[in-house]
Amino acid sequence: MKSEALHELGLSNTESKVYLALLDLGSALAGDITKKSEVNRTNVYDALERLIKKGLATFVISANRKIFEPVNPSRLREILKEKEDKLDLMIDDLQSRFSSNKSKEEAIIFKGEKGIKSIFEDVLQEKKELLAYGAESRFAEMFPAYQKEWNKQRAKLKIPIKIIYNEKVRKKKKEEELKLIEMKFISEEYDFPSTIIIYADKVVTIVWSEMPFGFMIKSKEVVKSNLNFFNILWKIAKK
Repeated sequence: MKSEALHELGLSNTESKVYLALLDLGSALAGDITKKSEVNRTNVYDALERLIKKGLATFVISANRKIFEPVNPSRLREILKEKEDKLDLMIDDLQSRFSSNKSKEEAIIFKGEKGIKSIFEDVLQEKKELLAYGAESRFAEMFPAYQKEWNKQRAKLKIPIKIIYNEKVRKKKKEEELKLIEMKFISEEYDFPSTIIIYADKVVTIVWSEMPFGFMIKSKEVVKSNLNFFNILWKIAKK
């Protein structure tokens, strides 16, 4: 057997060579083990001490000299079992740490006018900056009274908005008087079929069809990729 096999079971390379030499010799002085294992004498003593602690070697004293002996190799199974038992004790804590650091991802679909309102209510709850781009929002058209009240609440909560519109609606949007909103406009050739809003750890795609619906993804990774795209558009858009 090569010492590498024992190395994979948790023994160091030196420990493996010394243990195999000891198995072949049965019982031996350190000098004999040194010759058999071809390991430096000092390293042989260190390895023997570690093997004794692991329960793979023992010794007897005869005529004031230490005679080393190997322990039955079945002890290797016990060592592996002990490691498994320790892992079992640790696994709950490790799993807890893993779960707490792993962002929870979820996807939710919102349908109809009530569903769209729920999305905008969530924006107020999060109290984070909102970024938007894509198709012209029908928010004001669909909810004229609610839109005004929502923007008052948003301004009161100091939630800023950065939004990118298509150039074709510049005149219409510039006439709107809303607080904490920064608008930019992008070439008419860039047209999107839906509105994308990014806030907190969420990205929402809203389709302003006859029966409007929104698809929300809660994911830091999805936010990151959409934020990168938004920043690219923001740089090329014009005030």
